Amino acid sequence: MHIAQVQSWPEGPRYVEVDDLPTPSNSQIQLRVLATGAHQVVRSRASGQHYSARELPHTVGVDCVGRDDATGQLYYLFTLQGGTFAERINAEKSIVYPLPSDVDPVSFAASVNPAMSSWMAITHRTTNLPKDFTTVIIGATSASGRLAAHSAKALGAGKVIGIGRNAATLENVDGLDDYVALRDPVVETDFSKVRDCDLVLDYVYGDTTVHLLSSLSKSKKTVQYVEIGCLAQRTAEIPGHLLRSFDLTIRGAGAGSWSISALQEELHTLVPTMARWKLLPARSVPLKNIDTAWKDASLASEGRLVYVP
Repeated sequence: MHIAQVQSWPEGPRYVEVDDLPTPSNSQIQLRVLATGAHQVVRSRASGQHYSARELPHTVGVDCVGRDDATGQLYYLFTLQGGTFAERINAEKSIVYPLPSDVDPVSFAASVNPAMSSWMAITHRTTNLPKDFTTVIIGATSASGRLAAHSAKALGAGKVIGIGRNAATLENVDGLDDYVALRDPVVETDFSKVRDCDLVLDYVYGDTTVHLLSSLSKSKKTVQYVEIGCLAQRTAEIPGHLLRSFDLTIRGAGAGSWSISALQEELHTLVPTMARWKLLPARSVPLKNIDTAWKDASLASEGRLVYVP
């Protein structure tokens, strides 16, 4: 059997041959891996920079779409143990989630990880959102932002407004009810459309965040702001008076703010819900080519990458 394994952090993953898997235990299932995503967390773990992967050798990957050859059933698997960049994997039955037979394994493998960010933000980092709440997504044209529109609608949003730099791209984001195109400089952007929002999901951060919060400062509603990513800037200078001028809560959402066990529980709902969404397009790469493909910057610039054994 072949896997992608890191034997030296600076060297990166290599395609290596290992012994075949043992027969799965009664609590396990063996999956033939069909597609596994090269998410940012996967790349961070493969470089030895992530807290969850500090020992060598390291088998790459945290999730995959696989098939049980005995039944033909498709499953999604998420695990921080064992690695998923492999031809086959034994997994505990408690952490595999059945998929409809018509799901595209490559698109699904590309989409679940970015979708988790908004799903977990709404389910675990907000409280008492009103019925048919209005959600604003800063960075709505990013991979995670596009899926956030679906997450918000699935979790009860009545209206979703996207914010991004390109109006033409925003028009084609599935699930948005309206959008605001950022101007340059960002302080010239008119955010009047979003002043009645209940929830802000932010993948961008920085100056856009400050200007949006300033625009919401006269809001008479409770606004819940959740920072998820820093696509533009890592810092934001939020004046103290903004924190006192309206009913605002500020939280962050990521693996440190919710537990892996909470994520695994949410996947029981997220996975079958996502199977009905318009998923992300992805570029598939043969696993046997990982030695050269892993550091190929041109591949990384083409969008979501999925490795296929």
